Amino acid sequence: MKRILVIGLLVNALTISAQDRLFTYTYQSTVLSKGQKELEIWNTLRTGREDFYSRIDQRTEFEIGLGGKLQTAFYLNLTSKTTSEQDDSIKFLDTENEISFSNEWKLKLLDPVVNPFGLALYGEYSIGSKEYELEGKLILDKKVNRITIAANAIYELEVEPEFEHGEMEWEKEQKADFNLALAYSFSPAFALTLENSYKNVIEGGELEHSALYSGLGISYAMENFWINLTALPQIKSFKGQTNTSLNLNEFEKLQFRLLFSYVF
Repeated sequence: MKRILVIGLLVNALTISAQDRLFTYTYQSTVLSKGQKELEIWNTLRTGREDFYSRIDQRTEFEIGLGGKLQTAFYLNLTSKTTSEQDDSIKFLDTENEISFSNEWKLKLLDPVVNPFGLALYGEYSIGSKEYELEGKLILDKKVNRITIAANAIYELEVEPEFEHGEMEWEKEQKADFNLALAYSFSPAFALTLENSYKNVIEGGELEHSALYSGLGISYAMENFWINLTALPQIKSFKGQTNTSLNLNEFEKLQFRLLFSYVF
């Protein structure tokens, strides 16, 4: 009986390891095995603000398992943003491009199958052409039969140079986000997901912007490949509303994110 239980746990753990990410915005606690490598491609479209706004973020990520329940990853980040600008009475579109580099570290403390819940710590720094970022995550997750639940508490600090009165100053912006996601697996390969993200922006020690996003997604996996897609609309703004119930100054009305990955 004990042998059957151990085999069941191992099979379940292997299934999770083969598809270590069911969600596109919310992280799970699993990490790659020692020497295992993974290439992930991120594509995010953000659109819908007070005036014309379209932004595409692309991240190319290379992950490697280091053993001891630790993994690291390296990113090349590309961003292209087009907004409407006005000079006197003339409106025009302006496009900005940005490139940056990121490095993440993820440590699994508890396993979501063997332990009552999964627990991991995550840290990432980014160096860009315009700004620098530090990000930390507390990751919780649990798998119960066909249902997977994951929650993330996220803190991010962004620092960028700004000129005021001819002198350069470092502007700081803090973000505190909370994600909650659920997935139902119809088969080992296919799952339907629901993700919720409560986003907050803090400037000068004051909460300036706050909004809730919620949307559906799908996840599909093969032996060494998986793909996830999520549509995440803004549902409600709690701080910084525009002329609607949404915050379309700091945040977008709608986001789409597509991730695909190959494990080798």
